[in-house]
Amino acid sequence: MCRGANWVHSTASNPIVDLARETDTPLHLWEHTTCLIDGEGRVVENLKATDTLRRVWEILDKASKYSGLSSKTIDPDSSLYDFFIDQSDQLLRTGEIDEYERSLLVGMAEMWGAYVGDRTEQQSLKFFFLEDCIEGDDLFIATNYQKIIARIAEVPLSQATVQFQKKVNCVQKRPHSSQGVVVKTSDGEEQGFDEVVVTTPLGWLKHNKGFLDPVTPRLCEAINAVSYGRLEKVFIQFPHAFWDDSPLLPSGKLPEGTLLHGRAPTTPFSRTSFMHWIRPSYATDSNPERWRLETVSLAALPEPLCHPTLLFYTFGDCSTHITSLVHDLSGQARYDALDTFFNPYYSRLPNYIPETCRPVKYLATEWSKDELSGYGSYCNFQVGMKDAANDVMCMRHGMPEHHIWLAGEHTAPFDGLGTLSGAYFSGEEVAKRIAQVYSDGGTSRKPFS
Repeated sequence: MCRGANWVHSTASNPIVDLARETDTPLHLWEHTTCLIDGEGRVVENLKATDTLRRVWEILDKASKYSGLSSKTIDPDSSLYDFFIDQSDQLLRTGEIDEYERSLLVGMAEMWGAYVGDRTEQQSLKFFFLEDCIEGDDLFIATNYQKIIARIAEVPLSQATVQFQKKVNCVQKRPHSSQGVVVKTSDGEEQGFDEVVVTTPLGWLKHNKGFLDPVTPRLCEAINAVSYGRLEKVFIQFPHAFWDDSPLLPSGKLPEGTLLHGRAPTTPFSRTSFMHWIRPSYATDSNPERWRLETVSLAALPEPLCHPTLLFYTFGDCSTHITSLVHDLSGQARYDALDTFFNPYYSRLPNYIPETCRPVKYLATEWSKDELSGYGSYCNFQVGMKDAANDVMCMRHGMPEHHIWLAGEHTAPFDGLGTLSGAYFSGEEVAKRIAQVYSDGGTSRKPFS
């Protein structure tokens, strides 16, 4: 199970897809079968759930196009959630949906948070077009990136000097531009280089203001302006994938005395891929803020990769709450804290029986507590931003006049921001630009303007 990135966005001209195929890393295209639990804890009828999800994606597409065409005139304080409220109100007025369906639609709008790492209410509508990922299918890495990383590392490990366990404290321009850059490490050592490419996470740059020395005022402004997400994962492994099990006898009748969490079982969804819990009203003790939850069922992966595990994606304040809750805990205490939080949700899935469906183990990430990850996940664009596109272009440009360059998901092409593929593309682009500087005698070594 991979604690980091899971997704590969787009199959067209994507080097990560090529590397996955070269290394026999399994890629999976999900079948979008969805289980939706409403705010009262009731499983929503399958067709209604599917229709709700369809409408969500239609509105997201509409919002992206509107943002791209009208970004200059959209109020910086307008959010994607505001757009959903407006669109759902229009559908209600025209009679295309009723009040209950509107509540499902607005509730499902919050799923966008799991894409960007923070609440939909915080997503800038003005710059929503920057979240529009590379076109094509989104593939899921069914195992991990181990083989891909090993393949990428072959060249630097064989042809370069790689210094492990060296923490860099500062990247500093020497007094004269022709003298290059000094890299200072935590052990007091200073090393000189002609050019330095800084690939630290955006969150690291935001928390370490003196890391780049000097940093131009415009670059400092850009680093501060672009937001940083809080996406976390919680894996819950069960004895079996009960949500895909059928409690019905061959006759179509229930076994005598069968009760599932006090309710009769529903007809299960066949190999459900995605599950969503809309803002719950039934777990106020452990979730008084009513954060919505969602999960991917790893039981829906093909053989032999499938296993009875639910992968929950949490974001924003919910992520902060969970990581703070378990950060200093281990063993049974950590299990109990996580189970207290997640039990109200998995227990409302079809076919749940308390005696036979108790989780085997939990695994929860804590990126928001990790210094080297920048206390978060990846960039996003929140309400209030006024010049996000230029902020990204400024970070992408770096400071070539000081021999200092930036790469990473936050400097990717606009259609790859916040993605692994985008980070890869950004590194390639910086390498080309450095080569250009040495081929044109330095005439392209200009500050951002």
